[in-house]
Amino acid sequence: MLEILNVSEIANTIGVEEEIIKRTLERRDADLVPYLHESSDRQSGASEQGEEETWEGNPFSDTPLLSFAGLPLLITKLSFNIPILDTIENLACQVMHLTVVQTENATLTRENQELQHHNEQLQHHINDLQQQLKDSHAKYAELMAAQSRGWIRNLLRCKKANEVPERD
Repeated sequence: MLEILNVSEIANTIGVEEEIIKRTLERRDADLVPYLHESSDRQSGASEQGEEETWEGNPFSDTPLLSFAGLPLLITKLSFNIPILDTIENLACQVMHLTVVQTENATLTRENQELQHHNEQLQHHINDLQQQLKDSHAKYAELMAAQSRGWIRNLLRCKKANEVPERD
């Protein structure tokens, strides 16, 4: 799927002011044109007029959208217009962000491994408890069978004891 970015998303991604990005995209640089897209609002406005609009002279022409694949080229184009100090500051912020993300990733990976280990221990404990439950059911069944035999034996004894010998 081709991801399309608007000016705000581009600004958030690369850390450059929206106005600078907007001006760069509106120049319609020949290298960027293959990556530019019209928003659905502009396309629907053009179709309402019954003719296909071009970017030049388009009354609906606001800043075009940029495909994700065109982002590296846009950054290159922007680097020509941004003072070096701003570029260095931006890169420093990006490096800091990547460092934080890597640290968080390492922490989450460690926590995930710990949780997996804990989950395995709990699964073994559950299996042990299930086996104990099966054993308990088996013992209960044996005890009930033994108790039934004992009741039957006692019942038969009582019957024999209550029997009166027949007289001829």
